[in-house]
Amino acid sequence: MNIAVKESRDIDKVVRLFEQHKDSPFTYLTNIPLVKILSQLESFKIFVAEADGETVGCIYSLSYIYDCGYIGGLLVHKDFRSKGVGGRLLGAALNSLNTRHVYLLVEEKNIAALRLVEKTGFKSIYKGCRYIVSTPLNRASLSQGITSGCEWLHLKESIGFKERNGVVNIGHYPVKIMEKTFEELRANNKILRCGSVIGVIEYSYEVTVGDRLYTFNDHIVRKLCGIGLARRIVELNPFYLEPRPLDLASMINHLLSIGEVYVKTYDGDPVASKLPLTGRTGALIMEYEKKAF
Repeated sequence: MNIAVKESRDIDKVVRLFEQHKDSPFTYLTNIPLVKILSQLESFKIFVAEADGETVGCIYSLSYIYDCGYIGGLLVHKDFRSKGVGGRLLGAALNSLNTRHVYLLVEEKNIAALRLVEKTGFKSIYKGCRYIVSTPLNRASLSQGITSGCEWLHLKESIGFKERNGVVNIGHYPVKIMEKTFEELRANNKILRCGSVIGVIEYSYEVTVGDRLYTFNDHIVRKLCGIGLARRIVELNPFYLEPRPLDLASMINHLLSIGEVYVKTYDGDPVASKLPLTGRTGALIMEYEKKAF
């Protein structure tokens, strides 16, 4: 049977495929409203695999910021798995991105997907972890003060940088922090320091799409129509010159004056885990680096 992989703007094909597999493991229905809203972006592309006019697979790619791209929504019809369809879709999505670094998320228990992306050249970086903070932490003070006095070498040698391979989450999507990116972030007041803590900051929004909530930054939000902005979110990616939980608490309290704080870090963070925070571990962040760059 001939299977064709091609770019498509027919969102209904993707929706139908996800709905057909809504009861299957690792089928994430949150992709349906996400694809519908992000299809407004010029850099967002959808690819489908078709057999005899039937959609049997899909994937999407997004060219993001700081020379980074993202791939998501990979789904292959249950009757067409182990036939190379997933690999062809992943290859099409990768080829569509003219970025040095490409990221995707995989659940650790999804062995088939993990093997597929590793075979393609993706490497596991770390398992994501997120803490949501809405009220000030009582033990913290601002005695250290908040400054922008941080150099690239400080961040590069900090606790957590190597563990995350220099990757942070900015506006929901992973981004590689290199020296040029660091300097641009610092120029935009998105690199903060409180004592021993260096924070890579993004000011985002909790966005309502249908009955779902997503977090996007200005890079995405300003290009979208038909969304509701629920509230302001401050994303904090922390790194540490020394493991001092009270310094992290002080930075969180400072950022709470702007909006609810999402502490985005890695599973095993030795500092954030010491604070009285409610956290949730996520998927594995997988990284692909294009060697031509």
